[in-house]
Amino acid sequence: MNVLFAPYAESNPYQANLRDGLAAQGDTVEAAVWDPFLPLVRSYLRARDTDVVHLHWLHEYFQARSRPVFLVRAAVFLLQVWLLRLLGLRVVWTLHNLTAHEFPFPAAEARLKRVFVQSLCDAVVVHCEAARESAVDTYGLDDDARSKIHVVPHGHYRGNYPSEGSRGAARDSLGLPADATVLLYFGQIRPYKNVPVLIETFAEVSEPGTWLVVAGNPRSESIRAKVASLVETTDRVTAHLDYVPDEDVGTYMHASDAVVLPFRDVLTSGSAVLAMSYGRAVVAPAIGCLPALVGPDGGALYDPDRPDGLADALRSLESRSLDALGQRNRERIAACDWEPIAERTASVYRAARGAGAVPDVSESGLYAE
Repeated sequence: MNVLFAPYAESNPYQANLRDGLAAQGDTVEAAVWDPFLPLVRSYLRARDTDVVHLHWLHEYFQARSRPVFLVRAAVFLLQVWLLRLLGLRVVWTLHNLTAHEFPFPAAEARLKRVFVQSLCDAVVVHCEAARESAVDTYGLDDDARSKIHVVPHGHYRGNYPSEGSRGAARDSLGLPADATVLLYFGQIRPYKNVPVLIETFAEVSEPGTWLVVAGNPRSESIRAKVASLVETTDRVTAHLDYVPDEDVGTYMHASDAVVLPFRDVLTSGSAVLAMSYGRAVVAPAIGCLPALVGPDGGALYDPDRPDGLADALRSLESRSLDALGQRNRERIAACDWEPIAERTASVYRAARGAGAVPDVSESGLYAE
């Protein structure tokens, strides 16, 4: 089968791992090209033997800061998908986020995705059962549209980043005490990720032997300034406010005992998958796919609507074995290997083409919901 991934992010191991898994079973994956004018159609013209267009982050095709521009880009996107279907291609979408983070027109985006799923999409991939139900509720999908949605768990990131290293050497390189309990925030710093709130909460509840490390590139200069100011005035908090190259990811992960992801909203989290791939405990909100992925035995989940939710989750770590939580996460995410994930994804492609059914997730060699 010939598949077109669109859009394609070179820096994202998710697509690369899925591509390699599909290639191992004989499927061919082409990366879409980016073009400001009809990018999907132009990508097809470069790969005319495509059978399935596998879309990922749809907001790349319609995101805009003004409503008129959004409406024009959305119409062009839908037109392109309609043309591809007219040419006989099947369309599959992996739903990574219900709506684009910090997008100014979430209601309009939800309506757009409802039209897309119900009328132009042959199958939808989500990473957990909760994501399927959230999509149905958010987009107002009917039963026919719901039947198009299939659960394919998120694969691990083992082997994508350096795995060798010791806790002591990593902490020495980052200037951290060898005997400290180290909490890590890792990833791009954006408003919805609540990093300033994490630093303020850490200052309120942390014990003297606990440190917080913030590592990631701020999305804007204003959030960079806010985080930097909080770091400067808070004891036992250090920060690397820049992009972390792949070769340094292991250093931060090895130095930590737990990874804290204080998001306001999330559906699936590559950061949680990365932390689990390194065998780290996870602190995160109990929303989206995180309860199914992390669960009570993999860290501390909390209600993000509770004012003290994050604080209580951080306090709860003091009485738990973070090594045991991390080991459970390592074992849990190891079950999400890319070979069965690629096989299950290919079954979604076949179902979209009317050539088979998608088996229950528990029959695919992946963890059951």
